[in-house]
Amino acid sequence: MRNYPISIFILAIGAFAIGMTEFVLMGILPDVAQDLDITISKAGQFVSVYALGVAIGGPIMTLLTLKVPRKKLIIMLILFSIIGNLGSALSPNYASLILFRIIASLTHGTYMGACALLATKLVSKERSGRAVSFIFAGLLSSNVLGVPIGTFVGQQLSWRYSFGVITVLGIISLIGIIFFVPSNKDQSEFNVKKEILASIKPQTILTLFITFFGFGGMYLAFTYITPILTDITHFKASSVSWILLIFGVGSTVGSIIGGKLSDWKLMPWLIINIILLIVVMVLYGVVTPYKGLVIPSTFVWGLIAYSLLPTIQSRLVLLASDAPNLASTLTNTAFNISISFAAFFGGVIIDVFSLSLIFFIGAIQSFVGLILALISYFVDRKRSADVQVEGK
Repeated sequence: MRNYPISIFILAIGAFAIGMTEFVLMGILPDVAQDLDITISKAGQFVSVYALGVAIGGPIMTLLTLKVPRKKLIIMLILFSIIGNLGSALSPNYASLILFRIIASLTHGTYMGACALLATKLVSKERSGRAVSFIFAGLLSSNVLGVPIGTFVGQQLSWRYSFGVITVLGIISLIGIIFFVPSNKDQSEFNVKKEILASIKPQTILTLFITFFGFGGMYLAFTYITPILTDITHFKASSVSWILLIFGVGSTVGSIIGGKLSDWKLMPWLIINIILLIVVMVLYGVVTPYKGLVIPSTFVWGLIAYSLLPTIQSRLVLLASDAPNLASTLTNTAFNISISFAAFFGGVIIDVFSLSLIFFIGAIQSFVGLILALISYFVDRKRSADVQVEGK
């Protein structure tokens, strides 16, 4: 990584701050619920509304800002994120926290899409896939340090200080972007019609559904990981931040591995990856009552789950190579719709059935993603065979 320009690292820091914005609530959900005097399932709506903001706002923001220079756009998005997090830290009630979560969410998808495309222009073509995975590693490393630190700060002081930490990180990344990210690498011509047409290709839409089902199954459990660890595995609340750290280390390593393997055999690896995720989810559901088995399982779970993201991102950019801006943002749309669904449906499972069923139901959701991935793969194979026949 030492051969990458400093601008790649700066963009990854911004991704870290934005990732922490989304994920930190999963570690402090009980504290927020207690402070605002609401139920855990209602507090889960703070996760849902952020995810929906990314899902809906990301594509809209991308289309509205296509002609804005990438550096200027990224600065604007970081400013929105800072406002949203500062407002969240100062929110006096449920409604105001919902509002500022929405404000912060509008930056997420467009930021990651813009950074992924800009990253490919900051390095040579043969290293572009790994540069994109490094930006996503910044997003996912928020699970390694950001969420555990945010959880620890929230438990020791207040959940409001957790959002204060994110605000400071946003300011640091803003300064770095202003001074270190070049503004002469974003001269591409953007066409709204081409972007939309590239994003509604059948294979592109199928890939988005693969994201929703294949990756989304794991979030059905992860959204409620804190009550799972405290109520089923019987860890102390103070231990949760360290377990989230283990998950975060696995997810960051997985993101880097996924980037390399997607440069090797993209679709075969995507299929294998989802199969492994299903197996890990089922095994985790079985070992949840056993502390000694949960800890190593948490690392493997994070590694397998998050190796999917750069693979799916690379797949979408490849499918829409002639107009990839909107398509690259839609990865986050599908990803966050799945998170929103997980927060809502997971709450239903908790209230109506049992918290212990979440891992198994999540595995079923990922199995649907596996079927869709196989369909997409065989469509590619058939198309390739047809082209070869026509060429003879």
